[in-house]
Amino acid sequence: MNLYFCLNQEIPTHTTVLNWVKKQGISQFREKEFYQHQKWVLIVDESIQFGNKKLLLALAIPEERCNQRQPLSYKDLTPLILKTSASWKSEEIVSEIKHNIDLSQISYCISDCGNNLTRCFSLLNCKHIADINHTFSLIIQSVYEKNPLLDEYTKSLSSLRAQKSISKISRIVPPKQRVMNRFMNLTPLFKWGIKMIHLLDNNELPDDEKAALSFLEPFREFVADTYKILICLNKMQEILKNKGFDEKSASEAMKVFSKMKSDNSLKIRNQLNEYFADLTSKAEGKTICCSSDIIESCFGKFKEIVKGNKTVGISDLCLCIAAMTAENTSDKTNQAMETISIKQVKDWKAKNIAKTLFAEKIELNKIMERNYYRNE
Repeated sequence: MNLYFCLNQEIPTHTTVLNWVKKQGISQFREKEFYQHQKWVLIVDESIQFGNKKLLLALAIPEERCNQRQPLSYKDLTPLILKTSASWKSEEIVSEIKHNIDLSQISYCISDCGNNLTRCFSLLNCKHIADINHTFSLIIQSVYEKNPLLDEYTKSLSSLRAQKSISKISRIVPPKQRVMNRFMNLTPLFKWGIKMIHLLDNNELPDDEKAALSFLEPFREFVADTYKILICLNKMQEILKNKGFDEKSASEAMKVFSKMKSDNSLKIRNQLNEYFADLTSKAEGKTICCSSDIIESCFGKFKEIVKGNKTVGISDLCLCIAAMTAENTSDKTNQAMETISIKQVKDWKAKNIAKTLFAEKIELNKIMERNYYRNE
């Protein structure tokens, strides 16, 4: 701020800096009329539970930007909705979207396949593009969830990790398995398996490590095939995330999977064909965005900021998400600081942020204290 405004001030308090961030965040929101001059793509998602609240986030991107066969950046985003609630029902999300943008200006919406979001777009009669990350995860889940080999393999890895994590052979311990969304994160487990099998085959491990890894022998074929499938799916995602989805990128992505011939890969290919057919019908010859990674990144950065004190819940500090979309120029920053007042920050908070868990605890303590002294 000293550099931008040619000031010579002392270092401000953390409260002042937080207020600057919140002002910058509020300055990024636009009136409903702003969206009437072109078509927009919406990316919508809700956060995991923070305290007892969920954060609904909707981002708007000009449709023409999504046609450019390039991944999105924060500067492409305009925050449309940033609001907390104990839960978000389809009808509530519909109401929020209608309040902030005319439906005629929405080209299509991107989200995961959560029931409330899917139904929301159906109620709005908006074209819904299923996020490629979550769709691929659901495809993998449908093929592998009831596969006994996967169950045995992951249990063996968990057992090895539990037994050897603090032993002298801890270097061979497999990566930690995720409980939530585990089918989105199988690659590290199978990459570890492939590496360990190669080390065993090349006789590069001492006897005690060989003994600990002996359980891998019956999983050789399964690990090799599954790893190839996961690598192919990751490459397909990379192509479609970077170039968008259209006939050309879809053909390029499917070529990656063309050499896979195992039973599991054929099951996956059939579902991929269905997903691509759905996207093709919705793209109508245009290049469309099929990834909601940018909104996941926004949530990820916000979680990193608040991870030190999750018990507070979701406060107006979530405005840092909107501030991420700002153009970092002196003119824009100057305008935000001069035009957004602290009162506007408080009004925005009252309208969009429900009482935090921390505030509810303080309120409860006050009630308890009043009752205690009354009884005294």
